[in-house]
Amino acid sequence: MQAPREDAPLFEGLERAIVRVGAFVVGAAGRIRPVTDKLNDAENPTTDVDRETDVLLHEALMAPFAGGPAPVYLSEERPDDRARLQAREVFIVDPIDGTRNLLAGRLEATISVALWRDGDLAWGCVHQPFTGETFTAVRGGGAWLNGAPIRATTATCLSTSTLYLSNHEHRKGWLAPIEGLVRCEIVGSCAYKMACVAAGMCDGTLTVNPRSQWDVAAGVLLVQEAGGIVTDARGRPYTFNLPELLVDGVAASGTPLHPALLTLADALRGQVGGGSTSGS
Repeated sequence: MQAPREDAPLFEGLERAIVRVGAFVVGAAGRIRPVTDKLNDAENPTTDVDRETDVLLHEALMAPFAGGPAPVYLSEERPDDRARLQAREVFIVDPIDGTRNLLAGRLEATISVALWRDGDLAWGCVHQPFTGETFTAVRGGGAWLNGAPIRATTATCLSTSTLYLSNHEHRKGWLAPIEGLVRCEIVGSCAYKMACVAAGMCDGTLTVNPRSQWDVAAGVLLVQEAGGIVTDARGRPYTFNLPELLVDGVAASGTPLHPALLTLADALRGQVGGGSTSGS
């Protein structure tokens, strides 16, 4: 990746650490079990492997900052540390994006990590440990898949485009209003779908269902640095490290297709359950 010279060693080390933690996820996926506590609910399950992965990620991501100021750590698996609102740097982390998929035996899940710095996303990584795909982006430095530069597509027409859409929303029947209007593939992990948009593996992804900052932060930077456009499902730009952790869905694509995605969002709105924030 092309990072500012002073940041390159840090970002490269963070990427290697995430890949190492990914190897743990692969080994632990076969024993995954739900955890029941106040951070868990039926629509947004958490598991023993989510929690264990979070501990490993926290240790690995903080290691480069030993002895000096460290970013605040915002994770799906921990209570919100409001110190982040005054911090210069914040890690925005989803240890396993796609937990429902792993519980169902589908190996469609990612580790998603973004570094927010001085009011904007500075670096992001989405790692799919079961396929060995590692997507990275640096603000102003481009987006990459396993070290090779990536670009979003320049598709212009929905009828000839392919969207990656949520497995959970498909099973709930929430995608019915747009069936037949566009080619759709059902893919797990919100972060992975956004990474695939950045890599040109699909033309776009869309959800009008609420998401959390950790579901989308790394994916937002990937799409932006790959030349695409990503907004919430109402066309508004994202701002991160706000007091409110929920965002109003996702619309991500190459630049020409984005207005048509927002039209699809209008068709979908009202179909979703409104309570799920899981990134499947």
